[in-house]
Amino acid sequence: MEKKKYGKVSWLEKVIYGTGDVGLNVMYTLFSSYVMFFYTDVILVNPAIIGTVILISRIFDGVSDLIAGRWIDTHSGKWGHCMTILIKWSIPMALSVLAVFTVPDASMGIQIAYIFVTYNLFNTVLFTFVGLAHSSLATYVTDDPVHRSQMMVFKMLFAAITQTVMASAITPMVNFFGGQTSQMAWVKSIAVFGLIGLFFLALNVIFVHERVEPPKNKENFWNSLKIAVTNKYWLMCVLFSLCTNMVLYMNLSISVYYLNAVEGNMGLMGGFVAACNMPGIVIMLIMPSLLGKFSKRSMAFVGTSIMIVAQIIFLFMPVGNITGLMATAVLRGVGFSIPMGLAASMTADTVDYGEWKSGTRVQAMLFSANSVSIKIAQGLLTSLFGFVIAAMGYKGELPQQPESAVNGINIFFRWAPFLFYAGLMFFCWKFDLEKKLPQIRKELVERRGALEH
Repeated sequence: MEKKKYGKVSWLEKVIYGTGDVGLNVMYTLFSSYVMFFYTDVILVNPAIIGTVILISRIFDGVSDLIAGRWIDTHSGKWGHCMTILIKWSIPMALSVLAVFTVPDASMGIQIAYIFVTYNLFNTVLFTFVGLAHSSLATYVTDDPVHRSQMMVFKMLFAAITQTVMASAITPMVNFFGGQTSQMAWVKSIAVFGLIGLFFLALNVIFVHERVEPPKNKENFWNSLKIAVTNKYWLMCVLFSLCTNMVLYMNLSISVYYLNAVEGNMGLMGGFVAACNMPGIVIMLIMPSLLGKFSKRSMAFVGTSIMIVAQIIFLFMPVGNITGLMATAVLRGVGFSIPMGLAASMTADTVDYGEWKSGTRVQAMLFSANSVSIKIAQGLLTSLFGFVIAAMGYKGELPQQPESAVNGINIFFRWAPFLFYAGLMFFCWKFDLEKKLPQIRKELVERRGALEH
């Protein structure tokens, strides 16, 4: 039966689509936030070596996102383009993230080889395909930009909720199963979170339906890639998402080291991430109603300005001022939620522009923008940070780190975000696609023929 274009989407389906990010983030948040800490402080691998492994892995990872996007665009199984991947690959993905934390007690060479293989099996292959399939799913559910953007905001909303809950739940669960230095405690914890993730992905399979069948893309991979990289607004979205994800991983990953080594209390992690994310959860609840009333560019500009103010205040706060740490995290979270919540919907708009400009719709490959930026952000940030703390003398087996390592972590955590805020400001200024979309969409409808909305 032919799929209907522009099908109406109920609020229930939008919300359930958003819960798919619960399924993805219960696994990925644990991986992204704690995998480097697990390698350096539980398995006791040198942080510079881990940084090198992660940096090399990102080369493969960036390519895999583009391949996954092309595959989704051109392959449609029994259940559709995206749903087929969610059905077939979700369980293998959960098993692969479990494998990441089962590093054998062996020689350093064997451990590094195992880390490289399992890290890439989960992150480069399985999570890439499943995560990109879910991100692209919204464009196969509806072709209406407002409904599509609302689905993306719900996706970001549930991602923020999950990251907040996970930050508070991971440490108690690991301690319950045996403590932070016990490898088996981490394995048991990821098994629990993996089952939770599969449940929410199953809800998406049952209740979310692909309705839109885009025009057949007859281009080969390289021509599709050319269409993507010559889409100037897509390139802006890649870099915009890169900056937002750099900020995200400062909160989720680098903060683990800051709270543990500088503040001397990793138990603050749950409260810190909650302070960063809870304001965003409230804001994302009202963002669907704001779309269409305010431009995405102006909203993102306001959010970035709030983050800059919060970071300047934090910059001059002394170590040990926990109240100030949490207060600035709340303010920064208010600002961060806006560009983070808009990144995916901005990318969705570039799909229409790309079709208008090239005559070919490559939506999943274009949606790889966010996936690519997530992987690059985590890779660059964790590898750079690994090199920095290794040079400063950080050793995971020490109960207390040397002063040089503590100072290095403190400086990195306070100053690095300004680079990302500058990038966000620049791309907010350059992204003027939204005002062109009505005319673009009108011309697309004329090209495609008479289509019912």
